[in-house]
Order: sequence, then C-alpha cells, then structure tokens
Amino acid sequence: MVLQFSPWRHESELAMVRDWFFPGHVKQDGFSIPPPDMRQQAVNRVNLWLFKAGQLPAALIATAGLTEALLHDERGRAQGERSISDSAMQSIYAMAFARFVNGFVDREVARSHAAEMALDGASAGTTVVSTAKGESSMYAHAATIGMPQKFVDLRHEVTHGHIPNLIYLQQMTSQALEWLWDRWWVKKATGDPARALRELEERKRVSREAREAEELDALGAHTTRGTTVERYRAGQEHHVTMSTDELGGSP
Repeated sequence: MVLQFSPWRHESELAMVRDWFFPGHVKQDGFSIPPPDMRQQAVNRVNLWLFKAGQLPAALIATAGLTEALLHDERGRAQGERSISDSAMQSIYAMAFARFVNGFVDREVARSHAAEMALDGASAGTTVVSTAKGESSMYAHAATIGMPQKFVDLRHEVTHGHIPNLIYLQQMTSQALEWLWDRWWVKKATGDPARALRELEERKRVSREAREAEELDALGAHTTRGTTVERYRAGQEHHVTMSTDELGGSP
C-alpha cells in the first residue's frame, strides 16, 4: 500500500511505535531498567494515525488489533477474575485474527499487499502454503507473502463458528505478531527511535510546566480572593463596631 502521506512525523516515530509493540526485540544491556509496558500507547498511536490518514498498511492495523486482544486478555488474568467470560474473550481473539488474515489475503486486497509483503527468500523452517488450491484462493494469496497455512486455516475455523480454546488462540496471536515483525516491521520500520523519544519527553515537559503554571495561577487567584474576603469582613466588622458605638454613645 502506498500512502498519500505518512501520518507519523518521521521514521523515528514509526521506530518508536515499533519498539512499543515489540519490547522483546529491543536491545538492552544487562544493567538497564526494564522499560514500562507501552503496548497500549502503541495501539492508541496507530488508531490516531488511522484517524488522520484514513488508511494504513495492513500490517500496522493488524499489529494493533492483535496486540489489543492480547492486552485485554492479560489485564483480565492479572486481576484474578475476568470481567467477561472465556467465550467472550475467545470471540475477541477470533475477530482480531480473522481481520488480520483478511487484511492480507482477501481477494480484493491481496494484490495491493503482494509487492509490500512479497517473499524475498523464505527463512529456514518457515512453512509456506502451496498454490495447489488455486491461484484465486486465499491460500494462494497467502503463499505469495509467506503466510503460514495454519493462519488461513484458523481464519476459516472462526468465521464458520468453530472457535478454538483460549490457549491455542493466545499462541496463534503471538505467532501472528512475530510473523508481522519478520515480514513487515523489520523491513519497513528501520529508523532509530531516539529523536521521537526526545520529542516525546519535550512535549511531556512542556505539558507538565503548563499544568504547574495553571495550578500556580489558580492558587494565586484563590489567595487573592481570600485576601479580598478577609478585607471585606474586616471592613464589615469595623462598620458594625462603629454603628454599635454610635448607638451606645451619649446624645
């Protein structure tokens, strides 16, 4: 897909979101403090880009959708008791996975992704589907971009109402994200996130200083109002005292 304009400011911003989505692939030394989980911020950033641009590469949308499903599941398990049933969580996974596969191998969109995701030599151990099922089939389109057949199989299962158990869906979602990393992110998001991170910290600093200035202004206004009220009360008390003296004085 060729975008009319990139919604990210520069390649560094795309690289920053890449690292937010895939913290396990970020190189760190053994003495570094593990960074906070920024995956939700990555999802939010992609949604903002989609709103601004109207369209995005399928890999970006799929990464956000699959990650959001994982986050939904992880939060539920972290709380000890899900706010939704297992079957509802299965449906969330199934919908995200079906959208992921459809975004690449649906007949209407497959050609637009053929060049972007075309195989440049399958890596060892990678299973690529055969085109024996027909050039017009989803399996054939998947073969052109090196998508494993099991991804298309799962898409067919869930669209026909046969939704696997949660453990299998979790595993397949994680594998799909790794496939997206290998097939798109490694090739398309090659920048250094340093510039974007500096800009983000600068925006946070400016926002923090603006908020502190507003708080000081509010405190100053409150203090001024308090002083005015005290002066008014003092004036009223003085007026009452004078009136009392006048009433109690000699004629």
